[in-house]
Order: sequence, then structure tokens, then C-alpha cells
Amino acid sequence: MPCRPNKAIEAAVLGKSLGEDELRCLEELGLAREGLLAPRPYLIYKALSLGIPLDLAKISRALTWEEFEEVVQYLLEGWGYSVYKHLRLDCGGKAAEFDVVGRSRDMALVAEIKHWKYGGSKWGEVARAHLEKTARCLDKLKALAPRVLPAVITMTSTNFISGGVPVISIVALRDFLARLDDFSDQVLILM
Repeated sequence: MPCRPNKAIEAAVLGKSLGEDELRCLEELGLAREGLLAPRPYLIYKALSLGIPLDLAKISRALTWEEFEEVVQYLLEGWGYSVYKHLRLDCGGKAAEFDVVGRSRDMALVAEIKHWKYGGSKWGEVARAHLEKTARCLDKLKALAPRVLPAVITMTSTNFISGGVPVISIVALRDFLARLDDFSDQVLILM
């Protein structure tokens, strides 16, 4: 039977027992060896990096928020960013924590990670609150890179810009970052 990587990865992430074909498929992708599987966040990262379509609605129910943050970390590191998780700063006498910060030479992507199945009208509120927190800490964040991009990253299929803050599905993150210049008139990059 031919290798169906999306089905094999989804089964592994969901904790289902794997058949010989699925295990062989994961081994061919370098995601299993001698019956041992790579960690779930790494399985998802590899699938997204290779363009393998996954049922994110199904997978998101199986992941913890910590695992989802780890997927974002793997993705950003894979694209050359240095990553800080749970970065805590004192900004104007008020504590702030940033879920994941990806730093390149010229930009810091300051990400609020939401492991929600549905956000609905809440996405705008989340984006606004994240922008306020990022702006309050801008001087300290600029120590990482001269430009700071606040963003909300989610497991849902949501993709839009709210008040200059991109709310991005993890599936669309790579394309968004590659085409960031195309969105320069829509996103708010703080300097």
C-alpha cells in the first residue's frame, strides 16, 4: 500500500495504534525508528514543513497548548528564527508575558498563541489586547530586533488582520512570513 503521510501522522498524533504501512510511512519520513515515534509537536511541524495536509480541527483537540506552542517554536526555528518561549518582561511597572517570540536579524515576531477551536468575535479582542501589551513593551522588545510584529497564531483556519495585527492559522504562517512585504500596508510593524 502506498505511503499516506497525512493519515499516518494524524493517527500518530491522535494516539491511535499504527499499522505496519503507517509505521513504515513514518519511518520513510524520518519520523519513527524501530517503532518509536517522534514527539507529537515535531510530527505536526514536519507535516506542515513538507506541505502535508492535516485535519487541524481533529488534531487541535488532541494537543495541549504547550504542544501547540512547541509546534510554533519548531516552525520558526526551521525558518531561521531564534525563539524565546514565555518571555517575561516588566514594562512600565506592569508584568507582561509573550508566548513565543521569534527573532530574525531585522524583525521580532511577537506571537500570542491561541489553542482554541473557535474564536469567533473574540479574535479582535485578543488582537487588540496583544497589540496593547506589545506596544507597552516596545522599548524592551526592540532590543531583540529593530522591527516588532505582533501576531496571533491559531490552530483554526482563521486568517485575517484586525487593527493591524495578523490573526493567522498555523498552516498559513509560513506563507504569511514569506509574503510579509505584500501585507506591509495592512499590518502594523512597530519601530
